[in-house]
Amino acid sequence: MKLKQLISWAFAALLLFNISCTDDEILTPNNEISYSGILVANEGSFKNNNSSVDFLSLDLSDYKSDIYKTANNENTGDVLQSIGFRGTNAYLVMNNTNQITIVNRYNFQKNAVVTSNLSSPRYITFSESQYYVTNNNFFGSYKLNIYNAADNAFIKSIPFERYAEKVVEANGNIFVQTDGTTYDDDFNELPTGHTITLIKSSTNSVDKVITLPDSGIVKDLISFDGAAYALSSTATDSYIYKISGDGTYTTTKISGIGNVQKLRAEAGNFYFIDGGNKVYSKNIVSATAAPKTLFTAPASVYGFNVFNGGIFISNASFTGQSNSYLYNASTGTQIKTFKSGIGTNGFYKN
Repeated sequence: MKLKQLISWAFAALLLFNISCTDDEILTPNNEISYSGILVANEGSFKNNNSSVDFLSLDLSDYKSDIYKTANNENTGDVLQSIGFRGTNAYLVMNNTNQITIVNRYNFQKNAVVTSNLSSPRYITFSESQYYVTNNNFFGSYKLNIYNAADNAFIKSIPFERYAEKVVEANGNIFVQTDGTTYDDDFNELPTGHTITLIKSSTNSVDKVITLPDSGIVKDLISFDGAAYALSSTATDSYIYKISGDGTYTTTKISGIGNVQKLRAEAGNFYFIDGGNKVYSKNIVSATAAPKTLFTAPASVYGFNVFNGGIFISNASFTGQSNSYLYNASTGTQIKTFKSGIGTNGFYKN
């Protein structure tokens, strides 16, 4: 197959995506082009049932809004927190609707809806035969739900004392961010502690609780190349912990850069944002390598991801369209700006 449109000069200059014939021309059974490219997640505004998923083609020329509604003739739901992928399925984690909507990731037709034992679900990850969903309403309900991937049957919940936020799989182990930032009754941020909980997928039980040694706040948790990486930050310094399956870890200190958040990793580099909306890259292997400042985001960053050599960020609006941006991950050059949905909070390679 050949691409139906020529790659734009900006896209060619970016050298962003390694396009093959299978990357953006996967055909559905009715021979329509599928949503294989970039998914833009828009969480919507709380209690307004106006979340959505948009589609951007890999050559950046085609943008389609609210593809779930197009495919299913119904609203996506109330607060789309995150999206996970397993096989040909995409799992839409709906926070305030308290459900997981499972769709075909390429045509977005709904396959199933999971509601069992959900309480403000947040994030999702997968083992070979199960999936794991954190639940965190910030006011007392903190748990990890486990489901059978074959039939979506609920297996069990694992409760936590203070928190249940990011969850990732790494080398057969499940890591849960069980501390970070919570909120008081007026929604002011409060630190909760400093732990990552390791769960063995073979037993679905807590193996150990890992307490990170610095005095900052746990800001993020990712999986990359078979290891879990936790990000913690103070007002002056930040720390990246590489955590192994036995609970041991090594530490990379980022001196002089505080309030770091939104850790990502690709092609041998970490990417993150500081409190002043500066975006950095840093070599993963060399702990002593200095971070490189790539650019300063034009506004407060809400959604953030890095894949195929591009950095996607959003400045979310919860009353109208959000502003989203694409940058070259090597040079920091801005490639594209575009309008996205209400409360854009994520970008996913599909």
